[in-house]
Amino acid sequence: MTELKLNGFVFSILLTLAATFSGCKKELNQTVTVIRDCTGTYLRFDGKDYQVCNLETVASFTDGATAKVAFRKISECNSSARDVFVCKMLHANEGWIEVRSIE
Repeated sequence: MTELKLNGFVFSILLTLAATFSGCKKELNQTVTVIRDCTGTYLRFDGKDYQVCNLETVASFTDGATAKVAFRKISECNSSARDVFVCKMLHANEGWIEVRSIE
């Protein structure tokens, strides 16, 4: 019975660690498409759009351009990108990302 409790405890710790570190997962050298509309700038990866927080990193890329990107998902954006709304249209997305490198 003690071994069963110990296994459950170890499993719950491993599950907690996996959940903690999955939020900081980096996407390295992925091919993405830059999407720009009146709601903001996004990178489309695997059919899902991610809103770019650090807009200066993608400023030289036009709408529809493809690029190799390293990025990470972040929980909130503290830059001016979060305040740039030109229209009242919903653009469904998977959340904010921070671009680490783009080429």
